[in-house]
Amino acid sequence: MRPPAPGLLRTRADRRIAADPTSTALLLAGPAALELWPGVRRVGVVAGRVLVEAEIPDQRVPTAATVLVRPPRRTPTSFVTRFAWVGPSLPPTTGELTLSYAGGDAGPATTAQLVLDSEDVGSSALSAAALQVLARGFLDNLAQLAESRSRAA
Repeated sequence: MRPPAPGLLRTRADRRIAADPTSTALLLAGPAALELWPGVRRVGVVAGRVLVEAEIPDQRVPTAATVLVRPPRRTPTSFVTRFAWVGPSLPPTTGELTLSYAGGDAGPATTAQLVLDSEDVGSSALSAAALQVLARGFLDNLAQLAESRSRAA
């Protein structure tokens, strides 16, 4: 991923997941993947974008957002998913999640790297700290789901 353009805030979160990248990437191909984001609930689809309701930290009323999610794409060494969201009081954000094979003797594992590039964070309802918490929460939720399915297999 390229360096952020001037005026963009880059948020990065990394996590090791005790499950293989292929099965982890398959979890992102389903419609419930958006609900791995803390406080997000899928509402419907409008013009090819998913409409969600999002609870914003420190706000009493949830806000609506539209999300465009690309299915995971396989590269020679990883799976890459790209997405973008916009909504009232939210910073327009593009993101990239990369799931790579992680070495180790404990069985299959994934290194997950999430990068968000957000515009106009200062005039939005999400602070840099809130974006970091959301990014980590997403990876924690993805890890929990992937690991629970990996153990069940």
